[in-house]
Amino acid sequence: MTKSKYKYLLIVNPAGGSGRTMKALPEIEATFRKHGMKYEFHFTQEPMHAVDLVKELADDFDVVVAVGGDGTINEIINGMPEFDKPFGLIPIGTGNDFSRSCCIPYDSVEKAIDIIRTHDIKKLDLGEVNGRRFINVLGMGFEGQANAIGRKLDFIKGTIKYILAIAWALIFYKRMRMKIECDEKNIDDDIYLVSVGNGWNVGGGLQLTPKARMEDHVFDVCLVKDISRWRVLSNFVRLTNGTIDTLEEIEIFQTDHLKITSTKPIPLHLDGEQLDDDRTSLEIKLIPDAQQVIGNWNDPKYLNR
Repeated sequence: MTKSKYKYLLIVNPAGGSGRTMKALPEIEATFRKHGMKYEFHFTQEPMHAVDLVKELADDFDVVVAVGGDGTINEIINGMPEFDKPFGLIPIGTGNDFSRSCCIPYDSVEKAIDIIRTHDIKKLDLGEVNGRRFINVLGMGFEGQANAIGRKLDFIKGTIKYILAIAWALIFYKRMRMKIECDEKNIDDDIYLVSVGNGWNVGGGLQLTPKARMEDHVFDVCLVKDISRWRVLSNFVRLTNGTIDTLEEIEIFQTDHLKITSTKPIPLHLDGEQLDDDRTSLEIKLIPDAQQVIGNWNDPKYLNR
């Protein structure tokens, strides 16, 4: 057995995957030991605790690994700015959207660890909104409202939670006035949805920005001013197969910064997490080549995008 030269900091969200994270720990530990990988587990105790754990511990490790879902990943990313270290994933969440964008299996701990062992690194862009970083997507309007509803359905597991959240938002969400400013657009109108994609998956594999790439130094922005409930429902399959951009109601453009304002707080999420600060004035910018990420970059699904 050849021992790994790297030391891994494994940050674990005990609540990740509706409790599946803790059940997976024995397999994770056995696989790391089998491959002679040096590691330590550290556990989050409350929201945003992963940020503090990274800042406190990362100096003593070569690679930081998220054991959990998109929320754990988002917290770790926000603890990493002062560390030039690679970031790896063992995805055990509900949506696992960032792992999909990195082509990392979310149904096999051993395969995810095999990808970490390859140490195949890309420098990915990050997004930032009002000083808080995100790596996959920032969703506003209908998408933000659906996410907020989904967070209240923690007692429901799997994709069905996202479907119920979307259905509930379809019934009750109303368009809101937003002013959107960037080099490419200047809009002051009632808006249904704005999705700022660094990656291309959201809500458990739905694709609002199907052509987004995480290293091209621009966001793909999906803008919907108005769309009927029937059009959403009758074209839902397009969200899963990457063809939603063929609908006339969908506008997609690229930019590296946005300013969005509203007289009312905008429903939003970043990587599935809530932003608790001011949501009436949002400064969104792209930070190029900001984070080393270990991914399955030779997967045909990634190469052929």
